[in-house]
Amino acid sequence: PEGWLTGEIINFYWTFLERREFRSESSLLFLGTYTAYRISNAENATITDNISMQLSEELKHRHLVLIPLNHRSHWSLLVYCRLTKTFYHYDSISRHNRKFAERAVGRFLRVLEPKAKDGFYFKPMQTPQQNNDFDCGIYVLAIAEELARRYINHTKRNTAPRVKRPSAPISTPSTGSLRERYVEKDSSELARRKTTPTGSHTVRQTAPISRALTSDLLMPRFSNPFASSFSSAFVSLCKDPVSNTFVPEPLLRGGGSGCYEQAHATQSSAGSSKSREERIRAETRLMEKAGLPRDFWQVTVEDIEYPHCMRQRIRKLVLDLQRQQISGRWAKR
Repeated sequence: PEGWLTGEIINFYWTFLERREFRSESSLLFLGTYTAYRISNAENATITDNISMQLSEELKHRHLVLIPLNHRSHWSLLVYCRLTKTFYHYDSISRHNRKFAERAVGRFLRVLEPKAKDGFYFKPMQTPQQNNDFDCGIYVLAIAEELARRYINHTKRNTAPRVKRPSAPISTPSTGSLRERYVEKDSSELARRKTTPTGSHTVRQTAPISRALTSDLLMPRFSNPFASSFSSAFVSLCKDPVSNTFVPEPLLRGGGSGCYEQAHATQSSAGSSKSREERIRAETRLMEKAGLPRDFWQVTVEDIEYPHCMRQRIRKLVLDLQRQQISGRWAKR
């Protein structure tokens, strides 16, 4: 009930999702914890290039890659979408793995897009927050499953033949959760949620999620992801009082260009709000080009399964498989 999830359990659930829940979907890739650890902690380009060659065939037709990150005994989720060329980071303990994820993205890019040079993005997402010290792995599984199901259902709707319908009066947009709009709920899960008291198992949110796009979309150029002389891989633009232009924050601190160079330095007298507006426009263009709704990657508390319910379900799944193995052995005898 209160144990930490190990890499073996996460790999087991990844396999379950690939072979049982999404077995007919070839656009998803659930990256194993061991491979993710090797890439995120790679010390040189030889390691990432070798892994890229090994996974080259596997990555050809994958549009969505879900990556479990582990840093200092804490799990977080990194999601790479090829359509938007963006890495989305979900952390159930505020910014615990933020800097680690920022550094790891450059390494993952060498594996996932070995021929790419720039034009890729990183965005830390507002994430439902755990209220204990043992549910981080559960949040990774719950958010990954929600995003995978959401992506598949959206893809199916877009690829299905369009039927011309008679025009209907414009209705007010639904105010329900994102899950209600993008995911076809399973009736058993709905029943399980309704019978679960929320008072004893509360989940807190860092802040209300706005339907408008946030300005956290960062636009770096990945030059040398293995350099160690930097404090943060991605930074927002800050105004240089000398040149009156916007430059990466480390340059103002005298830290040099560091591991990453900012892809787009803007010059404007409108202040930091100008760079924020440009990042919002950039993200809007990416989402429109990919054909995804603006709030597609946002995950709220209402969108995911309750942590303790998911623990019980995974435990029951493991025990059922064990019983099937034992009964199969006896049948062979």
